[in-house]
Amino acid sequence: MEIDIMKYSKIILISILLVPSLVLAHGPSRQKVVQEIEINATAESIWKIIEDFCSIQDWHPGIKSCNTDNGTAIKSIRTIELANGEKINEILFKHDKESKKIQYGMQELDEGRIIKGLPIATHGSTITITEDGGMSKVKWKGAFYRSFPGQQPPPELTDEACSKAVNNLYKSGLESLKKIAEK
Repeated sequence: MEIDIMKYSKIILISILLVPSLVLAHGPSRQKVVQEIEINATAESIWKIIEDFCSIQDWHPGIKSCNTDNGTAIKSIRTIELANGEKINEILFKHDKESKKIQYGMQELDEGRIIKGLPIATHGSTITITEDGGMSKVKWKGAFYRSFPGQQPPPELTDEACSKAVNNLYKSGLESLKKIAEK
């Protein structure tokens, strides 16, 4: 059996040329961020500040208002209004007083909607409080996708820009929570 070298050379060359374009042919990838802060307060006293699903309006400077349809019940939906007037609906997945953990996610946005100042399409977040010797650590972690679906987002809608926005949201909230809890 005779092998046609030219035929296989062309196939190999075409494959080599196509692989980079296939690798780049994808939309947004899942991003993750984690922010932590140590607070000179008991875990219980911090939990009392954040335990209500809508109390975020009281301790986060970037949240103007919050309304919920069912308090801290699982599957409760809260509508938060950001300081810039944008509104986001989030659903409560876990509210555990024993482990001092709140887990929630953003409801899907209408197609094409971009939240000014927070250009993400969806996110899931978890806030956890742990205590060690009178000091507490609050961890706020999340995973999300950017709102721009294409391969070449404008600079303000890149994965990096979205990660920066979410990091800033978490960090400013935790810093404010620390000030309130340590009063």
